[in-house]
Amino acid sequence: MEWNSEIRQFITDHLSDDTVRLLLSAHRYPTIDIPFAVDQIEARRRLRNKLPEWYAEPDLIMGGRVPAEQCSSESTARYKRSIILPDARSLCDMTGGMGVDLWYMSRNLDLAVYTECQPHLCAAARHNFAVLSAKFEGRNPRIEVREGISTELPIPDVDVIYLDPARRSNDGGRIFEISDCQPDVVAWQDDLLAHCRQLITKVSPMADISRTVARLRRVSDVYVLSVKGECKELLVSQCPDDSSSVQEGRYSIHCLDFYPERTIEFHFEHRSDDAASGRHRSDRIAEGLGTWFYEPDVSIMKAQGFDALLGAYDVQMLDRDCHYFTSSTLIADFPGRIFAIDEQLAFASHNLKMLRARIPQANIAVRNFPLTADALRRRTGIRDGGEVYLFGATLVAVGPVLIRCHKINSV
Repeated sequence: MEWNSEIRQFITDHLSDDTVRLLLSAHRYPTIDIPFAVDQIEARRRLRNKLPEWYAEPDLIMGGRVPAEQCSSESTARYKRSIILPDARSLCDMTGGMGVDLWYMSRNLDLAVYTECQPHLCAAARHNFAVLSAKFEGRNPRIEVREGISTELPIPDVDVIYLDPARRSNDGGRIFEISDCQPDVVAWQDDLLAHCRQLITKVSPMADISRTVARLRRVSDVYVLSVKGECKELLVSQCPDDSSSVQEGRYSIHCLDFYPERTIEFHFEHRSDDAASGRHRSDRIAEGLGTWFYEPDVSIMKAQGFDALLGAYDVQMLDRDCHYFTSSTLIADFPGRIFAIDEQLAFASHNLKMLRARIPQANIAVRNFPLTADALRRRTGIRDGGEVYLFGATLVAVGPVLIRCHKINSV
């Protein structure tokens, strides 16, 4: 499809239209490739909040609905620029896609190499990089677009290699294991590390961090990135054997959650040989509720950073298997949602039957509790939503309890 002012204007004019009707009325627009235009419209809709800077530029060609769904958000792509080596001058994205990661990660570098096997994405990337380079001030890198299968092309010698392996099987199912993705980073990692000083791999947010790290060598950092309370990306950074003092089994974990008003951050060290693993839990389990209730951010939940939280903040865990926390004094900088406790209720049938009259509407969540959140809602008849939060949890000295709270922070 030839990209011109007519197709650009058509997409802009019909951005809010019913795309099914557009397809059915294609005969009314003989000079417009309607299937292509609809694909662009639907891709742009997906990117309105995810990639606002690109959405606002009408001359950019979106890769299509699927690439738009799979590409990184603007907030996570911008963050990736901060995790590459501070003295890096060159970068190669071995799985280019829409080019979002390469564009943001390569700011102020000298050279960026984009590699992609799909011709239409390469064509869009050439066009988009030219548009973006002309629009944004500052030093832009020299960008090379390479078309072909990354594992069959020569690996360039650069400071940083980044890749986002495909995580779907031939039948369209999702893949979580890093070794099952394409390309197989586990099998390819030695060759990649021989051509760079840092290798960054994006893996499924559903992947098990410990299992993933165990398949890779020389892992220095793991990044768990969320956007508005939803875990979006896991990034694993590796260094060649002779480039750092990284020790196998020890790496830093960085948990971040990007909200419009602020970013929640929590960083801690993982040590697989730490004989004191779980050292905080035995003496930091709450015997009862304090005044304040805490739910760790989703990124910390994913990273299993509970012992690290106990070491960093003056809080107690409700139970060894219940990852809620409490304290008597307010920990205002706790990385997650903070609630004031209004009431503790025993988990008993007579309480459940009467609860709806007192709490007609509430946000319900449970951990290490006899009922699921849906089952508790059905048993009580409480409607979803509102300002009240009702948590089901287990206290070591008490057993299952219901905790009525109200939220005091904005996340």
